[in-house]
Amino acid sequence: MMAIREFVGRVAGSMRRAKRQVLLVGLVLCAVGIMVAAIDRADQRLYGQLRGADFVQFYTLGHLASTHRISPMYDMAALHEAQVALVPASKPFLYPAVYPPQIAVLFAPFARWSYGTALVVWSMLTVVGYALILWSAWKPVSALLPNRGMLLVAAAAFPPFWMLVMYGQVTILILAAFWAGWMALERGHRMLAGAAFGLLALKPQFGIPLAVVVLARRDWAMLWGAVASVGLQSAAVWAALGAEAFRGFASTLAVTVNNVDLLESKPIYSHSLRSLTRLLPNSIGLPIWIVTAGIVLWYTARVWRSEAPIRIRVGMVILASLLVNPHAIIYDATVLALPLIWFAAYVQEETRRRFAANFWKTLCWLFVAFLVPTAETIGIQLTVPLMMWLLVSIARAALTPPESLLRTAEAA
Repeated sequence: MMAIREFVGRVAGSMRRAKRQVLLVGLVLCAVGIMVAAIDRADQRLYGQLRGADFVQFYTLGHLASTHRISPMYDMAALHEAQVALVPASKPFLYPAVYPPQIAVLFAPFARWSYGTALVVWSMLTVVGYALILWSAWKPVSALLPNRGMLLVAAAAFPPFWMLVMYGQVTILILAAFWAGWMALERGHRMLAGAAFGLLALKPQFGIPLAVVVLARRDWAMLWGAVASVGLQSAAVWAALGAEAFRGFASTLAVTVNNVDLLESKPIYSHSLRSLTRLLPNSIGLPIWIVTAGIVLWYTARVWRSEAPIRIRVGMVILASLLVNPHAIIYDATVLALPLIWFAAYVQEETRRRFAANFWKTLCWLFVAFLVPTAETIGIQLTVPLMMWLLVSIARAALTPPESLLRTAEAA
């Protein structure tokens, strides 16, 4: 009789857990539906019927590279003229010439297709790459996060990922660079890790925290790997486009640096410390940004020097790269998918479960904040303080000695 009661109890418990999971999946899917509809309305409001609005600039750069027309790449008026000739529906939209020439070389193969076909191909590559990267990141921690179904649902429902696909942006390349660097570090190949991180030159603002920790640790192997990577990228550009591409890109740097805020085309979708400090007069906002960015980098460097697992150290760098980024739109936050998986597993470890409740609450609110652009109504993007809180919490978990955490757990 006792065995029957235990069996019935286990079955009932399993049914309750299954019901909760079904309910949670249903809520997530409803949120995804609402999010997609909201994004689609915002997309139409900003860009009319043009799909993959940001992709049009990469498609145009690829066409210019394939026909070896270099000067229009870094002349805003000429770039816009070439863009409209290729995609007439993009006529109302003017994109600044800010991307390095590697992007033009990378997208040159897409010139063989129509805009619609090229967008579909790029979207498929983005989705498949995202899935493979997250699967690879989850496997080493699957024992701590065994619910594979919920991981898939959460990854698919992550709002920045949807924005990445819908706008046709290139943040998947940055995610891939961080992932490849992590894989190399896990295997002890520091120079290869540096070479992988060197791919951040495609969006160099993401490399700020990594540069700080590499220089602070005097990790010359990673540094030389990054230098070699950038050198190879430059050689590829030189072979494909010649020296004119470098001169053209260099001519835009001063304008870009001096007009970072003016180049922000979608401020309600901006998610970094700068999205908060730009609300203040520049004489106040800039010093505050420098101080807060310094705090982020300080925590990141401390964790990098700690005994925390490599994935946690790399995860902190990724989170910091978004926070200190002077130009981070919501689709750039797709890079957070990697550290969120690693952090979730980290707080499930026995000695760190005291941080779990706080982490899961923060994660839930972060999803909500990404889903609802609060800056549109209250002027402040709530994702930023939530990410700061997450960074501090994980840093505390990583920097507290395991024996202290174990004593606390035993006392509880």
